Amino acid sequence: MTVKAKLLAYLLDHPGHFHTGPELADHFQVSRNAIWKAVKQLETEGYGIIRHPKDGYALENLNHAIDPNQIRHGLQKVWPELKVYYQESTTSTNDLGRKHAADHPNQPALFISSEQTAGRGRRGRSFYSSLSQGLYFSLVMTPPSGANNELVASMTIASASAYAETLSSYLSDDVMIKWVNDLFYQGKKVVGILTEATFDMESQTISHLVLGIGSNLAGDFAKENAENQTVAGTLFGPQLPGTFNTNDLITNFVIKFKSYYDDLSSLAFLDYYRSHLLGKNQWVNYTENHKNYRGKILDVTDLGHLSIETPEGKVRTLVSGEVSFSSQQFADQ
Repeated sequence: MTVKAKLLAYLLDHPGHFHTGPELADHFQVSRNAIWKAVKQLETEGYGIIRHPKDGYALENLNHAIDPNQIRHGLQKVWPELKVYYQESTTSTNDLGRKHAADHPNQPALFISSEQTAGRGRRGRSFYSSLSQGLYFSLVMTPPSGANNELVASMTIASASAYAETLSSYLSDDVMIKWVNDLFYQGKKVVGILTEATFDMESQTISHLVLGIGSNLAGDFAKENAENQTVAGTLFGPQLPGTFNTNDLITNFVIKFKSYYDDLSSLAFLDYYRSHLLGKNQWVNYTENHKNYRGKILDVTDLGHLSIETPEGKVRTLVSGEVSFSSQQFADQ
C-alpha cells in the first residue's frame, strides 16, 4: 500500500482530527517530505485537507470522483477481502470480472468504470453505456457456502432489491423493479443488471458469479434513437448534484447486497422486491420461447419466478431465462 493510500485510510478513520507532519511521519515510518507529497496527491485528486501551521493536517471533504481506496475503506469491516479496481473506460466490467475469476478463482473483486464501449444486457442485447455520467460495475464472487443452483439464480433478484433500496435513499421517489433485472425511476429505465455464471462440469456446480450493474446517473439521450428516448432515463437529470459521492453509493450498495449474499436462503430481499415490483396487476405482452403471449402480472414466487394470469383466468409461472418483456410497455408509469 502506498503512503498516499495509508494516509487516506488514517485520515478517514479520524475525520476532522488534526495530525502533525512529524506525528504522521513517525506513525508510517516515512519522511515528513513523503507525508507532504501524499497530502498534495490527495488534494489533487479532490480531497479537501485543512492545513494548520501548528496542528498539521485534517480531512475536511471527501473526493466525490470514483476512488477505489475510499470504497475499500468503507467496506473494510463488511468485506475486507474484496479487491476494488477502477478504470475510466472499458469494453465491459463483466468482461474484466470474468477474466479475474479465471485468473483468481477464490478472490472476490469489484470492477468499476465510468464508460463501457461494449456493454451488454440479457440475451446479448447491448446496454447504452456512453452517457456523460454513467456508472458501471461488476462484483465477482463465489456462491455462498451450501447454496444450490436455485438460490444462486435468485442473486439477480437480491441485487435488484439492494440497489433499488440504496438508490431510493438518494432520490425523491422510489426506484421500481421491472422483473427480473431492470430498475425504473419516474417511468424511465435507469439501471440494467446482468448476472453471469461459470458452471464447473466436474463438480456440477456454479464455480463463480459475475454480477454486473449499469446505471444511467446523469446526462441526456438527445442523440439517441426514438425508442431509447422514450424508454431510457437518468437518476439525477442532466447533471449530478454537487454533493453526490459515487463512492458512497457503491459502498452502501455493496454493504446492503452483502447482507443478502451472506444469508441468501432467508430470502430477506423478497419483501422489498415484491413491494416495488413494476406493473403489478397490469396486462402485458411477453415472449416465451419465441412465441408471443399476454398476461396480467400477479407477483413473484419465492424462487424469483413471475406469476402471470392468462386471459383464460389461469395462473402461470414464468422463468426469467425463458421470458422477455419489452420495456416500452412499462415506460412513464
